[in-house]
Parts: sequence; structure tokens; C-alpha cells
Amino acid sequence: MDGNAKHDLEHTAEKTVAVSAKSTKIFTKIFGRFLIKAKRYYNKHFSSSMKALRNDGATKELYVTPPLTRAEAKQIIAACRENNVLMGIKKMDPDGEKGKNQSLHKQEKLAKNEIKYRKWNDRRSTFKKIPIIQNICKAQTDKYKRLSIQDEQQNLDERYVLIFNKSKLGFLNEQLAKIPENRVKQYAKNELADINKDGIIDEHDYEPMLSRGMNLKVEDLNKVGEDFGSCAVRDYLSNYCTQKITKQQYCEIREQLFELRSHGACVYNDNEMIIAIHSEDLEEYKRIAPLDRPIKEYGSNGARDIESESNTNDIIELELNNFDDYKLFKEKYSSKDFVAQHTPDGKTTVLVKETDTKDLVENSKKKSKTADLVKEADEFAEKNNPVEKVLDKEEELEVAR
Repeated sequence: MDGNAKHDLEHTAEKTVAVSAKSTKIFTKIFGRFLIKAKRYYNKHFSSSMKALRNDGATKELYVTPPLTRAEAKQIIAACRENNVLMGIKKMDPDGEKGKNQSLHKQEKLAKNEIKYRKWNDRRSTFKKIPIIQNICKAQTDKYKRLSIQDEQQNLDERYVLIFNKSKLGFLNEQLAKIPENRVKQYAKNELADINKDGIIDEHDYEPMLSRGMNLKVEDLNKVGEDFGSCAVRDYLSNYCTQKITKQQYCEIREQLFELRSHGACVYNDNEMIIAIHSEDLEEYKRIAPLDRPIKEYGSNGARDIESESNTNDIIELELNNFDDYKLFKEKYSSKDFVAQHTPDGKTTVLVKETDTKDLVENSKKKSKTADLVKEADEFAEKNNPVEKVLDKEEELEVAR
């Protein structure tokens, strides 16, 4: 190979490497931007975390609405979509919505008929001078309005709270201002639901709507019995936990509580709040909860089976030394009623019915030959530890119910 050919080959190789490196750099840059945009799109439309809401404004402060009906929540979801406003939504139910705030995608799915109704109604106005198209739009408008109303009638008892960034507070208050007027009209026609579920339909069900900040102060928590959670403490009837904490402690963890599937928070007395959560959220709750105070947990019937047991000799007390042992206990007693107290030292004391342990022994013998499981269940059944006081009649149970 002569010198010129060798030089041309080396030059071509260097040029190819340079072009390849440049192309890789450009591709990496473009792909990186794509990933950033894809992540933002996912966080906005499919993520159920409140992180996107906190990042939606300069202060990262959040506000939550009073209880809304499904129809009212759908109206605001549709308005948010039209105005490109980000929001969160939580169903006011102990079981929550798979444990998290609903994503934008799920919000729009909840309000899909209302959104389609508004779209076709707008098109009907746009094409009002073209009869054929206007008739098609009217037919679609009527169809989706009918479906939307049908959906609301089937879910009259559902209540929701909506969560917004402080930067959207003006928009939120504008939407909330429309609701009392509509409720007054419904009240006049005897069509208003018992919004606050206090057993009567009166002026409290259509009073002015005020949003509430996530960041509260102790002095905001002054009315005993008032609820501040995503649902009422009294709504928790089975498989739930309660804890009494100070008002200051509640203020410190309030926003994080909204990350759980649901939570109740009620003013207990001048100094304390009572918190209620779903049992499945206990481990997550313990990451943010004040652990200097005990946590009580109630089984499949809210400990009512234990409380109503007339023969105290039929109640067994179990002492479990750590949370892992307790999780094994719960696996076996998931369908049974019990009351457990988790203490700050990591131990758990559980009250169960002796008859339930015998049932488990029999089931274990029928379904499994695992010697350890049968032995453990037998030990539970043989243990005869009368409990003088079946259930601590604390005022918190009265508040919880």
C-alpha cells in the first residue's frame, strides 16, 4: 500500500470515528431529553404520588377541599382538564383507592362521561349553523350526559377530597364557589344528599366551601370531634389501627398521611388527636408515626367479638416479641377478630378468642402436615391465660365509632 492510500485510509477511519462519536453524543442528548419528558409525562398522567403536586408551584404547599360528591368531583376534574390544572383526588373510604391518590389518567377515567359530554356540547355550539353535524353532536351530548348522571346515581354515597398546589388556589376557590349554589337548588327540590353524613339534610350540607391547607397549626385543631383526615375516624370498622398523638405531632406528619390509602384524624381533646389508618398501611405509617406512643390494631370485626365475649376465660393473651412474629400471627389470624397493642419497645400484646385458635388448629391439621404450624397453633390453644379486662374501654373506641 502506497503512502497516499494509507493516509486516505487513516483519514477516513478518523473521520468515521469522529462522526460516530458525534452521532452518539447527539443521540445521547436527544434520548436524555426524551427520558426527562417521558418521566414528566408519566409523573403527571400515571404517577399516584403527591410529588408532582408539590412540584406544581413555587412554595410546594398543598390545599385540600371539603368532602365532595362524585358529581361535584367530576365537574372539577373536567374543569381541570380544560384548564390544564394538575390535581390529586382521594376517595373518602378506609379502603381508599389502591392506597394512593388517583393519577391524572384515573381521574379522567372517573370523569370520562362528563368530559365527553362537555366536548360534544362544545362541538354542538361550534356547528350550530350546520344542522346535520349539530344533530349528531346533540345526540352524543345527550348520550354522555345520560351516562354521567347514571354513574352519579349509582354512587350517591361516595365522597371525595381533591388536592391542589397553592399556586392553583384561585382556580380551586373559583370551582368551590359554584358548589353551594347548586346544593341549595338541589335542597329546594328535595334532591340534596346528606353530604356530611350526620343523619340529617340541613344548612350544614350547603354551607360555603373553604379549602384547607395541608400545613396546619396547633391552634387550628381546637374543636373536639372535628375530622381532618381523608375520611372520618368513625368510618373505620374492621382491619384498622388507631393511635393517639399530640396535636403538634399530627401537624408534623399531616401531609405525609395523605400518601396512605386513607387516614382518619380527629381532635380527641385539648392536647391530642386520634389517628386511624388501614391495617395494610401499618408498616408505612410506622415510618412517619411518633413511636413513643402505643398503636392499637383491630381485626376483622373491629375487636367487637372480643369486646362482647362474656366468658373472659375464652380470651387468650399472646405476647409477641417483635414485628416479624406479629406478621406471622396476622397471616394465620387474618380472618379472625382480635385486638393488638404495639408498644414503643417493639413488643405486641394480642387478645384473641380461644375458640378461634382451636378452629385454626383443626384447619391446620386438615390442610397441612407442617409440624411447626400445628405445634404453634396447639400451643396457642393450650395456653389458658384468663384476662380480667377483656378490652381496654378507652374513649378512643367511642370516638372511632
